[in-house]
Amino acid sequence: MFDERRRQKRVDVNIPIRVKWTDAQGNRVEEVTRSMNVSADGAIFQLKQQLKMGTVLELFLPLPKQMQKGVSPKAVYEAMGLVTRVEHAPDHSFKIAVRFRAANTKQYRAES
Repeated sequence: MFDERRRQKRVDVNIPIRVKWTDAQGNRVEEVTRSMNVSADGAIFQLKQQLKMGTVLELFLPLPKQMQKGVSPKAVYEAMGLVTRVEHAPDHSFKIAVRFRAANTKQYRAES
């Protein structure tokens, strides 16, 4: 299980997430999954492929109609995420914890 290290409360919510990243060979990879929980700082979801901590992900999450006006005029929220934890799941998938980050690649390189 993930240790309790969060600064923000996570909410159990099951919404679709499109996840994109570049693998170690430089190939672009995309997987569609569902969130397990989400907070203002990050999210947890499962993927079929194992990722390394520090991997930078592109995340695409649908926004409920009521949030589209206040947060973003778009129906889909786009964010960058940094993999902070990876855990084996019982079904042979991987639980991935990400911290949302500003879209600044220099910042990611410094954290990797």
